[in-house]
Amino acid sequence: MLAMVLNHPGNEHTFHAEERAIPVSTSTDSVLKIMAFGLNYAELLTRNGESPDVKFPRVIGIEAVGTVSDTTTDSGFHVGQTVMTLMGGLGREFDGSYEEYALIPNHQLYPLPIKDSWAQLATIPESFYTAYGSLNRLRLSTGAHLLIRGGTSNAGIAALLLAKAMGYTVSTTSRNSDKLTTLQNLGADETLLDCGSLETTTSFDGILELVGTSTLRDSLQHLAPTGTAVVTGGLGGEWSLPDFSPFEIPGYLTNFQSTNVNAQLLSQAVALIKDHRLQLPIAQTFKLTDIAQAHQAMVNSHKIGKIVVIANHE
Repeated sequence: MLAMVLNHPGNEHTFHAEERAIPVSTSTDSVLKIMAFGLNYAELLTRNGESPDVKFPRVIGIEAVGTVSDTTTDSGFHVGQTVMTLMGGLGREFDGSYEEYALIPNHQLYPLPIKDSWAQLATIPESFYTAYGSLNRLRLSTGAHLLIRGGTSNAGIAALLLAKAMGYTVSTTSRNSDKLTTLQNLGADETLLDCGSLETTTSFDGILELVGTSTLRDSLQHLAPTGTAVVTGGLGGEWSLPDFSPFEIPGYLTNFQSTNVNAQLLSQAVALIKDHRLQLPIAQTFKLTDIAQAHQAMVNSHKIGKIVVIANHE
């Protein structure tokens, strides 16, 4: 099988194509035949050497969709079953999705009962789970008014799609005025141009903060006194807020991380996706052998949507 290996950190041309034996299932792990996976900014950081806990050589990649190709009778899965995997050390503590087959702990394989193209299925795991987990932390009621800060990110788009399916009124943001129409076409009730501060008099019941601490103070200025804000992302590149006081919080402030997957939350997200036929836009697709170009696109592309890599299996 083909694996695109990082023997050490470097640029997009550092990936090394390597032929490896297809793994064999164990009493605790099944073999996933990877059909496709989405790219994530966290993988770019790992490739650059900015994930100090990752040891090289390593096959990176934190999510994948495919079929079970080898498993034991007591795993809870069957050969040929469509499944997904994400996070929980994937591509960091053990080899991840940038390969044609991967040995995955059974507790980190999740059924994916949706019929669609492999490219479309590949948009689901990380983006939709992160979005749904964040919305779950807000504990909003039907009809609540939600603000998504960082609305053109994949998690932001997934949150918009899910939030509308859940019956929320959604305002969402972009730093690029040209992308506001796309957000409207995806179902946003209101779009706001984000110039570092938002021009709005609305007090929101919930705020999903994906830009991070660089805009958190401004976001909190627009939170209702009984509202909740959840910090999920760090698109702004800052992870702490100097001299922040809890007395700046008008309502409630929490966070969500997708590091350890809650299978129940993931199942609920998949049910919403299936019932409402939600689809995250796909920006570009690449072959596994073209992973360098895919990483270049992750840096240079300004298209809305997920960059997806299709496994070769030739």
